[in-house]
Amino acid sequence: MARFFHGLSDPTRVRVLRYLLDGPKTAGEIVRHIGRHQPSVSSHLTCLRFCGFVEARRQGRNVRYEIISRDVRRIMEMGERYLETNEERILACRVIAAEQE
Repeated sequence: MARFFHGLSDPTRVRVLRYLLDGPKTAGEIVRHIGRHQPSVSSHLTCLRFCGFVEARRQGRNVRYEIISRDVRRIMEMGERYLETNEERILACRVIAAEQE
């Protein structure tokens, strides 16, 4: 379970997943939206693919990435709803802050 949530623990991966909630995107679209270098985004996409959060599908010369499970979509939406009422507490958590240092 911890490994599952570790896949969601990186802010860039969360931004990618949030962007993909609107539908499939190419790597170039994701790079432009995220504002990170292509190798960094590719690394995060690889992690998300191996963990089963997204799938890569070839369409002609492009590869489009998309969320492959309604459960992943639900988890992201539940996380957003949870943050609406608990964001201050999560941001104030000293344990998480200490782990990131």
